[in-house]
Amino acid sequence: MAETKKTTTSSTKKSTTTKKPSTQKKSTSTKKSTTSTKKPSTRKKSTSSSTSKTTRTKKPKAETGRIKDKSELTTLETLEAQVEGKVIRERQPLGKLFYLIFSIVFYAVAYFYINTTVYAGSDWIETAIFAFAALFIAFVLMLFNVHMLVFYFFVLPFRRLFKQAKMEAHKEIFFSVGKNKVQTTFNKYKSIFTLVLYFLFGGLLVVASVLSSIQDGDAILQIVYSAFIILIIYLVVINSWQFLFNIIPSILEKSIDAKNGYVLTLSAAVMVIYIVFIIFDITYLAEIMIFVLIIGFIALLGVNLNMIVGEINIFQNLRGRKSKAVTRVVFIVFFGFHIYVVLYASVVAYSIYNWQPDAYNFTEVHYDITVDDEIYSSGTLVEQVYDMNGDPVNQVYDMNGDPLTMGIDENGNTLTIYDEQGNMLWDFYDSSGGNLFNFTDTNGNFINNPFFYEGRLAIIDTKVERLHTYGDFLYWTVISVSTIGYGDIAPSTEYPIAQAWGGFLGIYGLTFFALSISFVSNIAMEGINSVREESRKHD
Repeated sequence: MAETKKTTTSSTKKSTTTKKPSTQKKSTSTKKSTTSTKKPSTRKKSTSSSTSKTTRTKKPKAETGRIKDKSELTTLETLEAQVEGKVIRERQPLGKLFYLIFSIVFYAVAYFYINTTVYAGSDWIETAIFAFAALFIAFVLMLFNVHMLVFYFFVLPFRRLFKQAKMEAHKEIFFSVGKNKVQTTFNKYKSIFTLVLYFLFGGLLVVASVLSSIQDGDAILQIVYSAFIILIIYLVVINSWQFLFNIIPSILEKSIDAKNGYVLTLSAAVMVIYIVFIIFDITYLAEIMIFVLIIGFIALLGVNLNMIVGEINIFQNLRGRKSKAVTRVVFIVFFGFHIYVVLYASVVAYSIYNWQPDAYNFTEVHYDITVDDEIYSSGTLVEQVYDMNGDPVNQVYDMNGDPLTMGIDENGNTLTIYDEQGNMLWDFYDSSGGNLFNFTDTNGNFINNPFFYEGRLAIIDTKVERLHTYGDFLYWTVISVSTIGYGDIAPSTEYPIAQAWGGFLGIYGLTFFALSISFVSNIAMEGINSVREESRKHD
């Protein structure tokens, strides 16, 4: 056995030193059949061929699709290319199976949400139609690529920050030396500090919102919804900041000047501070916050005017670009800025409402009602009511046959109620068949017309007008800026500050908003015409 081993070893060495063609073929076939043996001589001999084979097999899998030319890139792809620093390839279109699965999942989620929040689990037919309409709207938005616009808006800034933070962690990024050690350290790890600050402050807002909702006794779905809305508003603010000061200037090769940037920074800080005030129910600075918010809005109009006259100089880039994507980016800059202004203006209106709820009149008023179900009839506590046949009444219905929990609506108005057979219920009886009358409360005070409540009789204990949410004033701001003015929400004549703010938003819509849109349209046409002229020259 020892001789055999020695002979094999010497034979291997000999074949290594003598480069015969037959030996190479044998060695190659040996490597293919024994790739798991990991012999040093075999690795050394076939390194170049193995590497080339691996590259050839992996290249189609790693990079598929034709590389798009810059003139073919959409606005979103231009942003993605700038942020990611990579070429954009043609993507494989999504198939029917994907859209089928998406439709089923979206419809199920929409149905559950609508049925739970809008119809309170009662009208399943209307819920089904409503959910189908929501699915149709979702596909219309996808047709116009709105979903990708939303996706890139929320994803691209964080992609960029994570990429820069990774480079900072591996010390692969240049940084400027500051005046002291602290400033130098901040410049060295700026993206990391920014991400940490964003996550800490966002977590604080979410936790504060959840704690506030728990204190108010909200349901779990309402707690999640409130925290989600707060988080979305927070992400809109910080992502708008990232686009305006980091991403857009990197594409247009121009940056916003320090004065306008400082104003925008202060306005964003005021908005965030006011959101924190709302969450923690800080009301003693309401008048000061309204004043600061209005001053900040006027400053934003100054920034808008500077953008229109070209102080940022972003339009100069159009003359040196051959792609229409730049004109779209210009439109996104102004459109995004006006969305930010509308959000800011709605916060001002909401601050006025929080300061004085009577400052606005609403055509629809809803109430939060608590009931007192300890009702006495002829001195006896009514614990269960019966119909004229002596059967206990545990459930009542409206005229459509839908079940009701109590005989009044959400505003405290008495409803006409029916039993399961559709018979109208006028009177209630006790267990012995006696008609219930001479009603009194726990204090012995006489009461009239108690209503049905979960098998008993009850009266309204408290009736408080339900406060309106920020979403109502966001809607009112959009309607006011667009100068439509439905009138369902209107400032009260007793509060001039609310009237003045409504009129001011109308003036803003007629001047700044309209002027910005017309100006951007002219710029867009200039960019399109320049592209056409260039194409004619090439033809």
